Amino acid sequence: MKIVIFSTNSNHFDGNKIATKTIPSCKEQFDEICKKHAECEFVVITQLPGMFLLDLNINSISEKSEKVRYIQIPENCDTPEQIANLIIEEKPDIAIAATFWTDPFDWLTVKDGLVAEIVAKSGIKTIAHPSKIGIECFDKFRTHNLMEKIGLRMAKSVYIHHWLFICAGTKGVVKENVYAEYVLEEIRNMHFPVIIKDTVGLSSYGMQVVNTFDEAKRFLYSKRNSSDRIVEEMISGLQFGAEVHGTDGKYKIMPPMMFSVNQYGITSPKQSVKIGPVTDEKYKIRELTSMLQKMAEELELSGIAQVDLVFSGNEWYIIEINPRLSGMTTTYAAMEEKSVIETLTEPVFEKDMRIKNLKKVMNFKLPLLSEECMKKISGFEFVKTITQIENYAATQKREVGYAEIIIDGSTFEELMGNLKTIKENFPEKIEEVFFENAKNIINTLSRS
Repeated sequence: MKIVIFSTNSNHFDGNKIATKTIPSCKEQFDEICKKHAECEFVVITQLPGMFLLDLNINSISEKSEKVRYIQIPENCDTPEQIANLIIEEKPDIAIAATFWTDPFDWLTVKDGLVAEIVAKSGIKTIAHPSKIGIECFDKFRTHNLMEKIGLRMAKSVYIHHWLFICAGTKGVVKENVYAEYVLEEIRNMHFPVIIKDTVGLSSYGMQVVNTFDEAKRFLYSKRNSSDRIVEEMISGLQFGAEVHGTDGKYKIMPPMMFSVNQYGITSPKQSVKIGPVTDEKYKIRELTSMLQKMAEELELSGIAQVDLVFSGNEWYIIEINPRLSGMTTTYAAMEEKSVIETLTEPVFEKDMRIKNLKKVMNFKLPLLSEECMKKISGFEFVKTITQIENYAATQKREVGYAEIIIDGSTFEELMGNLKTIKENFPEKIEEVFFENAKNIINTLSRS
């Protein structure tokens, strides 16, 4: 069997400005799966940086598995048709999208979906989310409408068309901006606090938590408001995330992981701690599984999708859907004692997609580490992966990068003990806020 794993990018990539290092390396992950499936031929076709697939040194692949053929998509080969033709020329039995995220627009699911749809027309089986779903999940307000249509819970929200809100009243014949009046009245009738966010922003960057109508109005009329927005009632409750794996109606709904939150009550992408699996039925796990199964079927998901959730008032709410790989994919892989590549190809090799034994895992972030420090931390048996992203072009300290660490344990108590071991050996690396966040989640889950 010939398997092509592909990914695209919409941005200019410069390895002189950003660097990613993973332990174990992508090469090691491919070596392992090639060993398990020696009968298969693997081909990687990707644009740089090929996140989750390539080990890079600046703009070149630093390490390659001898069992894998690598095709770096040329710079002048940008369109979905061109990339699809590269895949079709390989005549694979199956093509799998390894979609990653990019800043400022998290829209690569759309491009990978378009590529896969062209490839599928040639008779090649594909595993990639539909491009239409990529668009629906890229735009947060469209996601709201889609979930409501399916019948799944989301927070009450109001969409704001920026041009109409800000500019309609500047037309010479316009005496009053009726659109703005309507929108503000809708917001006035919401339950505060509310979250104001860009409809197409990446993660929770740029979110504003506001506590009163006047505060919301001031922000919307300020220079900081420069794009379409969605104003969403803030649901107070426990923050979680989960993933859905599978294709063609056969899905594995992974049990959720609990997230820590920042001072505003939202999950901060560079500060959160994630711990799981959460399986206690007091969190209505069976209901959540049924809800995510319904979502997967209605959206016809194909691959890996991540979902942000809130458990509030004994009910589950969907906050956001990201149909692509994420740091949670790496964490769930560790939970199943697999690599990301094994998780990605699971629908090909696993007839039984049921969840088996799961380890307890924790995902947390540290400041940038030296190579020596990375090697020492990875030497602990309970450390499963380290992913370090370093931004050489950063203009602010908070943008310079981070190291994401995933550890495991047999129990939540053992998990906490393993974190303490890292803290004792590297006291200058673990910030107290991370340690306290982890301890609070462990205490909550241990009482379950």
